[in-house]
Amino acid sequence: MIRNIKCNFQSELGKIQFINNKWKLYFKNNQIKYYDKLILTCPFPQLKKLSKKFIEDPFIKEKIKMDANITVMIEIKKINKNISSYLFDDKILGWAAKENSKKRFKSNNDLWTLQSTNLWANKKINKNRENKAKNSKILVDRFFKLTGIKKTKILTSLNHGWKYSSNSRTLKVKSYWNTKLNLGVCADWFVGPRVEAGWISANDLYKKINK
Repeated sequence: MIRNIKCNFQSELGKIQFINNKWKLYFKNNQIKYYDKLILTCPFPQLKKLSKKFIEDPFIKEKIKMDANITVMIEIKKINKNISSYLFDDKILGWAAKENSKKRFKSNNDLWTLQSTNLWANKKINKNRENKAKNSKILVDRFFKLTGIKKTKILTSLNHGWKYSSNSRTLKVKSYWNTKLNLGVCADWFVGPRVEAGWISANDLYKKINK
């Protein structure tokens, strides 16, 4: 969908200004760019820092506490279990999904996504970059213990942490659009913690822009 759209990556947005009906964006790599319209999809703490003086809607004054998440993706030898996912009643490991079951690709090995609980991730996220190996091992060990799958060699492992992963408290609005400023905001934290929340918020913003 973005094949013909110019994209810029690895450049953190540090400041925004609205000047002469244009948005002036200052990036941390010293680049400055101008746009007619601006749609922000960042986590709430970052949004508030960037745009609170431009947004008059009450949602910007909410005290939103976003939860963290630590996810580990692993590759192991194929096991003879016809299982697509697990949901755990555990303080550390929240759920595990077998990516092969989605049939998006073929692999001779089993590919699993292991996602921590928010409670555990909130305590570990600030030092996850330094402790990736340690935190990954904790989640992998819990996975084998809770599933009863025989512990085997980890062929590939990838750890990723989100400090601002989700918001479990639904807001009264699903998105924000200011026609005068051509400023929009959409994000999953408007709607809830589930993966479809981001789409619901974006679709709501689309409808507001096209009214």
